[in-house]
Amino acid sequence: MCRKWFFGFCDRGRWCYYAHTIIPTNLTCKLWLNGECKRRQCPFAHKHQVSLIPLPPPTTRRNEDLVIPVTIADHITVKLRSGFDVQDVTTGFETRWVHLGDVSPDVKESQLRSLLKAYQVDDLCIPDGKDVKRLTVKVQFSTAAQAMEASVALHGRQIQGRRLTAKLTLNTTACRTTVLKDTAVRITWSAPQRVGYAGYATLNEAKAAIAAATGLVMRDNVLTAALYEGLPAVGVYNVMFSHLPPDAERKDLEQFGNAESILLERPNYESLENARHAVLRILQSCGNVSNFDLVLPIWNGTVLVWATFETHADASNARDHLDGQHPRAIGGKTYISARHVQSLHFSLPLGKFKMLQEDIARLRWTWRTRFIHDVTLVDRLTSPNGPVHIRISAENVSNLGIAKAEFEQLQNGEVVTLQRKPIWDRFFSQPSGYLFLRELESRYTGIGLRTRMGKILLLGPIEQRQLARKDIMTRFQELQARKWWRIPLSGRVVGPFMGPDLVTLQKTLGPENCYVQSISNQRNLIVRGNEQAYRIACEAVEKVQSRYADSSTPSPESVCPVCFTEASVPAILTCGHTWCTSCLESYLVSAVENKTFPLTCLGADASCTERISTGLAKEILSGDDFAALCEASFWSYVHARADEFHHCPTPDCSQVYRATSGGVVLQCPSCLVRICSGCHTEAHDGLTCDERDKAEDKLYHEWAATHDVKNCPSCRTPIERSEGCNHMTCIRCQTHICWECLATFPKGDGIYEHMREKHGGIGVEFL
Repeated sequence: MCRKWFFGFCDRGRWCYYAHTIIPTNLTCKLWLNGECKRRQCPFAHKHQVSLIPLPPPTTRRNEDLVIPVTIADHITVKLRSGFDVQDVTTGFETRWVHLGDVSPDVKESQLRSLLKAYQVDDLCIPDGKDVKRLTVKVQFSTAAQAMEASVALHGRQIQGRRLTAKLTLNTTACRTTVLKDTAVRITWSAPQRVGYAGYATLNEAKAAIAAATGLVMRDNVLTAALYEGLPAVGVYNVMFSHLPPDAERKDLEQFGNAESILLERPNYESLENARHAVLRILQSCGNVSNFDLVLPIWNGTVLVWATFETHADASNARDHLDGQHPRAIGGKTYISARHVQSLHFSLPLGKFKMLQEDIARLRWTWRTRFIHDVTLVDRLTSPNGPVHIRISAENVSNLGIAKAEFEQLQNGEVVTLQRKPIWDRFFSQPSGYLFLRELESRYTGIGLRTRMGKILLLGPIEQRQLARKDIMTRFQELQARKWWRIPLSGRVVGPFMGPDLVTLQKTLGPENCYVQSISNQRNLIVRGNEQAYRIACEAVEKVQSRYADSSTPSPESVCPVCFTEASVPAILTCGHTWCTSCLESYLVSAVENKTFPLTCLGADASCTERISTGLAKEILSGDDFAALCEASFWSYVHARADEFHHCPTPDCSQVYRATSGGVVLQCPSCLVRICSGCHTEAHDGLTCDERDKAEDKLYHEWAATHDVKNCPSCRTPIERSEGCNHMTCIRCQTHICWECLATFPKGDGIYEHMREKHGGIGVEFL
């Protein structure tokens, strides 16, 4: 079979050597299930094989040791093992990829391998050097630590007469990487030019001259022409030719038509080359210039130059020094405009870009008004079927960080909400709900629907999304309007009912409309529907009650260690202890507040040391509860290691990074702030950490010395005590602190006894 034809790309037609036929199969297409099948004729079925898939009998679930990777705060990857014990943390600052810029297109792979021989390189991506002046080579190292070391060591190294730039990539929410380009300066000034006037006897002759001149490139200048009234009047119909080269002559205008008279103004200045050299000299006095590209042709009479420096500090210094200058080389009257532009680059598959195209256009317009033209978004398609490259640029890095977060959120999809809260019903997590969402995708062309963590996410054209959202809301409101029935499950009928009887009932009513709920050790069968559904459920419960009314006493092994009754929907851990699924769920949810990890079994009077499996917890908990438990475990781990992890200095940013040596400048993947890893504050280019402390923190230290201010012993956040006792709680990391000696107490246990014993009181005299 022809593979190109199979994927819809074969253009050979009847001349193709391979068969353009498929063998149908009854298997369901996995791509179609995910809404991604683009095949012209798919060999797999585009339908569900059954209308409803029954739940497996929930009689026994065994605890298995499983390491689960989870994402925290969009950029942090955490590996959790049994008990929600943190095995490994990869912060958003850590990456194995380094981009080497300004590489000669003639470079050989052997030369690069020699340059990188001190490191263990897993991948080396060298793009095609045809028709380009410089390359960007992507290098993947074996570890993030090696990548950071290499980025520092290789930056500024010489290879084939060029100084390399080396930058660590930034992590994105799509589990990909991008590079913040923050060393470019956009420079503009008025080009050398003159204005010409020509008079024509008829209006048609004047219009013909305008059409011939507009857009014409004359010695690198793009001309414009228009009718005008006023002086100088050189004919019946006057045409003004703008942005002529400074050396333009009468014959240059005579080519546009038979003019009655021609007049040329003096040029503003003569030489673009002299202006170019003057600007370059100023830039070179500010730092090492790696590239100086003058963009040709010149549009609208304005010269555009992109200057690239080796460091962010040099680019910022050049902007400050050059902006507003008016050297003699450009006439001494016009000003130079210099902007330190920072940009991020993304790549989207063509299909996904088409889904998001309207939203991207709306986002572009929103940014233009909100950021007052500071943030720009440009998209470019490099090939008919290739990816679309997106560049987001801004002068203000804070604005760029906000734009990055909003664009990444756009890629994830719109959350379907009601009164600003995500809508959710058990129906959408069941096969029948899954089929409902797939039907909406078929009905409204171009949209994509998926569920994640108790949310419904929508992608696609705005109008089609609105229609799909309306159908989802209608179904949601129908589900919420159905009557709920509660049927008590008493005694030892609970366990037997949770087997095949419940599965049979769920086949009849739907698993989203029939399930067991536990409240205060009381099990109830919850039924949603009309009175007929209620009667069917009652009959099923009565059958089980009559069947097991005279059964014997449950064995100790089947008794839940929380409610001390026979476990319903039993979850059996590897230690042999059996829990009610609902009791285990409550235990796990409560751990979010308790923050005591790892989580262990409570069997044998809470003396069992067996850890609760993360896989079992993921199966039992809802998406939001599981995510909250993972986050609680992670933050508990971080706050217990204040010397290893540090918080991003931006107040509302939740990213953390590992301490490094050598004062390396790090870049936050979320807010994009540059951080000095030596003093853990925003980067202070050109100053040492001590100098920065003296220059910028003098006022703070003076204020802190006159107030009761100390740093949190866990996260180092400054805390001011204004009143109250000496039991302080850090609002950032929730650490309980004795204010006198800065001792810490998990969950606050024993802090008051400590203060009375060690300090003679809790810090309030009348107590």
